[in-house]
Amino acid sequence: MADVYALDALDGEELTQFNAHLESGCTLCQARIRETTDALTLVPGSLQPLTAPSAAKTRVFAEIDKEKPDYHFVHAAEGEWREMAPGIVAKILAMDDARQRVTALVRMEKGSSYSNHRHTLTEELFVIEGSCYCGGRLLNAGDYHRAEAGSIHLDTHTDEGSLMLLITSVQNEMLV
Repeated sequence: MADVYALDALDGEELTQFNAHLESGCTLCQARIRETTDALTLVPGSLQPLTAPSAAKTRVFAEIDKEKPDYHFVHAAEGEWREMAPGIVAKILAMDDARQRVTALVRMEKGSSYSNHRHTLTEELFVIEGSCYCGGRLLNAGDYHRAEAGSIHLDTHTDEGSLMLLITSVQNEMLV
């Protein structure tokens, strides 16, 4: 029973009885538990690590994804780029219908511009590549901009082209 105890595999009445036996001072069982514990600590170091085949990992991760419906992934090759305006395309990464928000990658071609608009909700923009002008202000790769609900964007354009991460309302008010 000392070996099974060292493995932490006793439960219920067996565990209760063996604990009582140890409390009675059995030095033979206490020594056996120490020996077994010492031997068990050597086992992990004696094993060679194995790498699971990628197909097996893919299956396991797919099963995990089924159990985690709160996760959403979009891989680089997935999704569709849609034209928003001449020279401007967007790939929707996530849509939050309840909050009326969209997260998207937006690519502006060199020399393109976006119509003046009023934000119905807060908009956040992070420039990943290139540069763009937002409200007349130059934003380069790595720059962030936040526009509060009700604010107006005039003169949104790019000279060199840009790729941006945009979190915004699904419906802004376009101005003429």
